[in-house]
Amino acid sequence: MSEMLTKLGIDWRLFIAQLVNFLILFGILRAFAWKPIIMALEDRRAKIKKGLHDAEKAKQQVKDLEKEREAVLSEARAEAMAIIEKADQKASALSQEKIQTTQNEIEKRMEEAKEQIKGERTASYNALKQDLAKLISSATGKIVESMDSKSHDALIESAIKDLSAE
Repeated sequence: MSEMLTKLGIDWRLFIAQLVNFLILFGILRAFAWKPIIMALEDRRAKIKKGLHDAEKAKQQVKDLEKEREAVLSEARAEAMAIIEKADQKASALSQEKIQTTQNEIEKRMEEAKEQIKGERTASYNALKQDLAKLISSATGKIVESMDSKSHDALIESAIKDLSAE
């Protein structure tokens, strides 16, 4: 076998020395470097796993916060709509109240105008009645002057009956 190694250009003593050196170096590296490297890799793996877990947790918190934000926005919209509806109702009630007040004022003024017209009509009627009474009295006075006393008494009785009937 050493002949075969020689033909390949490999010195078997040098090969064994290199193999021994490699095994010593491997033993030293395994004792001093392998465990720290494995531990560093395990620590890194644990940190990555923790980071992924934290990222997933943060993602879930973001989703929860988004749901909460939507709920708050929905509630705020509902409150805003309720406030607007309430304001509309108040405005409508106020408008109805103003309309009712205006209608009452118009009716009051109409009644006052009717009363004033009625009073003026009564005053006009009374003035016309007085003028008519004066005119009738004057005409009657002239007719009575020309009548005899018997006709005069009959006329007075007839006038009294007419006034009693009214």
